[in-house]
Amino acid sequence: MLYLLLIFFPITIALSTFVLRRRTGLVIFIALGTVLTQLLIATQIPVDDPTRLLGVTLILSALSRTFLLVFLTLGGFAFVAAWHLPHGENFVPITLLILAQVGTVLLLQDPFITTLLLALTGLTAVLAIVDLPAGASVLVGTRAIAAALKYLVLMVVAAALMYVAFVLTDIFRPDELPGRISPARFILALLSVSFALRLALVPFHTWLTDLVDFAEPLVAGIVITLLNTTSLLVLMLVFQTFPTLLFESEVALSMMRLGAIVSAVVAGALALAPASLRHTLAYLVLYNGGMVFYGLASASPVGLAGAIFGALNQTVAVLLLFVSLGLLERPDGRAPSALRHDLLRRWPVAGAGLLAGGMALLGLPPLNGAVSHLLLYQAAAAKGWGELLPLLVATLFAGVGLARSVAAHLLGPGEEAVAAEPLLLGETELDRPAVRRLDPEPRSTAALTLLLLLICLGIGLYPQPILAMIDEAIRGLAFIRVL
Repeated sequence: MLYLLLIFFPITIALSTFVLRRRTGLVIFIALGTVLTQLLIATQIPVDDPTRLLGVTLILSALSRTFLLVFLTLGGFAFVAAWHLPHGENFVPITLLILAQVGTVLLLQDPFITTLLLALTGLTAVLAIVDLPAGASVLVGTRAIAAALKYLVLMVVAAALMYVAFVLTDIFRPDELPGRISPARFILALLSVSFALRLALVPFHTWLTDLVDFAEPLVAGIVITLLNTTSLLVLMLVFQTFPTLLFESEVALSMMRLGAIVSAVVAGALALAPASLRHTLAYLVLYNGGMVFYGLASASPVGLAGAIFGALNQTVAVLLLFVSLGLLERPDGRAPSALRHDLLRRWPVAGAGLLAGGMALLGLPPLNGAVSHLLLYQAAAAKGWGELLPLLVATLFAGVGLARSVAAHLLGPGEEAVAAEPLLLGETELDRPAVRRLDPEPRSTAALTLLLLLICLGIGLYPQPILAMIDEAIRGLAFIRVL
């Protein structure tokens, strides 16, 4: 019964909030109550206690429950941010649907149904990308539609590749035909490309940059934190279900690590080029995704611990980044096309949150990404300098890119530092426009930003409980014991 509540309760509330979607305050209040109820239900479900429902096995492992609780909590944070940040008219019901779909994926053990659900989450995310605020007088922009279509097509291709791979694993029997080439490498290649598409690894990364450029910050944050992280967990489930793919495909694993290294280095190099603030944030997310994927492809206990910890850190840091971005982009009286270089002075809480989120993705102490990056570097060092050095170079590139973007957009001189021009002939002080008085940052969203920042700092300073939970979960993975 609890499993059914966890799956269908948010879907029912999503339908209800869709009917009431124009009453923003009431809808957000209902969504927060739904998230709290879901958190209570998730804590009541016994861990590692499988059940059968219509021929499908549902089970909640300790690792899945941890990420489910994190997802629900971050969903609640997103609803709080929606009080003041721009979002679509249907943002709340769509986010509740995504939370229900993600929770179902974490419960399922059937790879075929999981594939279909992942494709469905992509379709739901498209609805959020093309959504407009209530009462908007303009139509959806062509670039937003193009970004949504690109995302939808790539997610369908990823689901098709994943489905073919699972069909092949279903008929694959190790050592059934001695002397023949094993299809394990081909299966692992299909899975690698499929998850590379979902995780936006280079060269499949353009959908993520377009998403960050043309979607609302809250929508981009939800898609990256929930769907990308869920894809990483599904990849671990695949390795757990089909461990023979790993020990029969050492060359394919090496290619996966190489692809992850290339993705991290290229994303870091792209962050070096002068770009908009949104572009730089997209490249930082791409860099961190490559690092996490490297930890999974290393197939070692240390690398896997770094990948799981990195995925957990990414969910918090990315939401912090995009909530801060939404605050920084609030209107302040200037034209929307005007370049702003003094964002930290104008919006100190949001500027600090964006800087801290970027540092967390880079793995700089004392924030939460430091320990996960240290574990990933340790896993790379076990493979040799040929893999460790490129990861260090990628981090250096991404760090320089973040520093350049911060200097260009956050630390520039304020308008009050510009000398006043002398009065023209016949002009008086009354003829000049009044000095703009900026509204302060919204208290609820500023408090949420500070809370997310403190969470990042707390995890970085005291990571031992999370590391103990991850270590216990890794010891129960079959493919780690096999390798």
